[in-house]
Amino acid sequence: MSRGVPLPEDRGAAVTRGGPLRVAVVGMGALGSVFAAVYEEAGLRVLGLERDPNRLRQLRDPSLGVWFPDGTLRPYPEVTGYPLGEPGAFDLIHVSVKGYDTPRAAEDLAPLVGKASVILSVQNGLGSLEALAARWGGDRVLGGVTAHSAETLSDGTVRYRGGRGPLLAVGPFGTPRPPVLPVIQTLNAVLGGRGYQVEPVDDVESVRWKKLIANVATNPVAALTGRTGREMLASPSLCRLIDLLAEEAAAVARAKGLRFPELIDPGGFSRWALEGVGDNRISMLQDVQARRPTEIGNLNEALVVEAEQLGLDCPAHRALTLLVRALEEARLPDPPRRPPARTDT
Repeated sequence: MSRGVPLPEDRGAAVTRGGPLRVAVVGMGALGSVFAAVYEEAGLRVLGLERDPNRLRQLRDPSLGVWFPDGTLRPYPEVTGYPLGEPGAFDLIHVSVKGYDTPRAAEDLAPLVGKASVILSVQNGLGSLEALAARWGGDRVLGGVTAHSAETLSDGTVRYRGGRGPLLAVGPFGTPRPPVLPVIQTLNAVLGGRGYQVEPVDDVESVRWKKLIANVATNPVAALTGRTGREMLASPSLCRLIDLLAEEAAAVARAKGLRFPELIDPGGFSRWALEGVGDNRISMLQDVQARRPTEIGNLNEALVVEAEQLGLDCPAHRALTLLVRALEEARLPDPPRRPPARTDT
């Protein structure tokens, strides 16, 4: 149940009025910037929100933007920092902050949320959907998954490579309130009209775990080896490691009762997804090299916890979790004090 303050009935009603969706993109990193540019291209009214002051300066530079696969540079949309003030309610609030920042972001959404607002999480790992639903109610939360790849470059632009499958697979996290399904339909129509595939799904959990398997099998490997997607695939040893990690994760998904085709060959699926990264640096490697906290807690560490709750063990994921945590301790001036997943057997 939502524990937010009462909201005026007339806030966030653009969907029913038939006007363009008003969209807030919370977290203007690489993929957040890509989605903001795509939304704006599709004619939606977009406002980006960014907390990091250095990134905010880049986003406000009119000479910077997102490099699309066709070689065009799309400028960043209008952006704002924090505190938010009173920007008014948005029809769609797209959340792309790092998983560990989701609880704080969920609280920060208050000035953006109206009675009809829908919250879309396009984030890695486990825990973010649950945090947003706990704060705002699962009936207004959408789960979104993308296998597309983007990287923030040293000059402040973002390089978007495209990727495998649809730009966005999206579906309700809980029993949806009335505005939720029309938002999905609108995204499908307006983004599809621009050539960006949106795949509405009923089973968000299976889609989320499919992406999780690929993420936990590749992100820590990239972070620990410093290799791009293409470089990892060129290494037979790393491909065997990816297969091992993917199979451990798939065993947990099967134990949860999930069934989807990628569980037949999770290693092959993870390597196929990695091909879409190409010469980009995968997100956890970008975080390590920028001396930022990683999402290991929402990825491999969360998987270990899920496994333990089911009476399973994921020794390879426990080992990689500890290695990435050690990397954070060595590289971060103030390493995050997050309780690690249990590592006893």
